[in-house]
Amino acid sequence: MVPNHRDDTGALRHVLWIGGPPDCGKTTIADRLAERYGLQVYHFDRHEPAHFGRADPARHPALTAAHPDRMSPEERWLGSPPEAMARDTLACWTERFGMAVDDLRAMPVVPPIVAEGPGLFPDCVLPYLADRRRAIWLVPAEGFKRASVVRRGKPGSRHQTSDPERAQRNLLARDLIMGAYVRERAAALDLTLVEVDGSRDLDGMTALVARHFDLWLSSGGTANDG
Repeated sequence: MVPNHRDDTGALRHVLWIGGPPDCGKTTIADRLAERYGLQVYHFDRHEPAHFGRADPARHPALTAAHPDRMSPEERWLGSPPEAMARDTLACWTERFGMAVDDLRAMPVVPPIVAEGPGLFPDCVLPYLADRRRAIWLVPAEGFKRASVVRRGKPGSRHQTSDPERAQRNLLARDLIMGAYVRERAAALDLTLVEVDGSRDLDGMTALVARHFDLWLSSGGTANDG
């Protein structure tokens, strides 16, 4: 799935990107970096209600179809096989990416922004990278992902379905498919990806991401790309 975004590397040169499927620590890592280095932070997930509200059925058919008012928990988690769920979610989040770009453009340019979220797919982000080191993708290994889903009781609406255990299995399978997609696209585009398998704790993962962005974090975001 390749979004139709034009090359616009200059407009968001002040953004650092952290992508990857759910359950790999992106939100916490972004918050820590923002606090430590005085950055603004953009959380893709937290803008979902606003994105649903801005959806145009003609331009955002997948997002419109996924609106909570149009899909019950039973339909969302048990109505389709995981492969179809992953395909629909990829389409929905790719449509939302354009809205995220609008959100980021509306934020002040200073201080720099660290943006994180599962919809920041490699193909979406690449046109906005003057330097590929401005982005990193974190993907949870299967065992790590499975443990996180169980520990966090995902999906939260599973008990509103007729088969909560299958709903949880479907979400897990969906996210593993999306993780495989992110791995494949990051490799194809020569973008940095880190496997999250629990061998590093959250402090270690935060330090790893900070090292990846060190050129810009150490300069307050003023370093030249290239």
